[in-house]
Amino acid sequence: MRDFVLDAPGSNRYTYFVAYYGKEFHQQTAVLHVMHHFDVSVQDLHVQIRSRINEVLGEETPSCYHILALATPEAIPA
Repeated sequence: MRDFVLDAPGSNRYTYFVAYYGKEFHQQTAVLHVMHHFDVSVQDLHVQIRSRINEVLGEETPSCYHILALATPEAIPA
């Protein structure tokens, strides 16, 4: 069985996530994504996700996130 994530070229990937913030993290963002290289470390991906959350919310905000799709080789149509 072919793994569409691992067998795809190692160029840019798209990771999709939802961020939760606000009092007791009851508010959520829309589905967000970051583009990154397949070989990026988990730590670097975490930093990119945090930067994207802060960009969307307009300031550094305490938040957590849930990854919906990790390192997909093609963008998911909106």
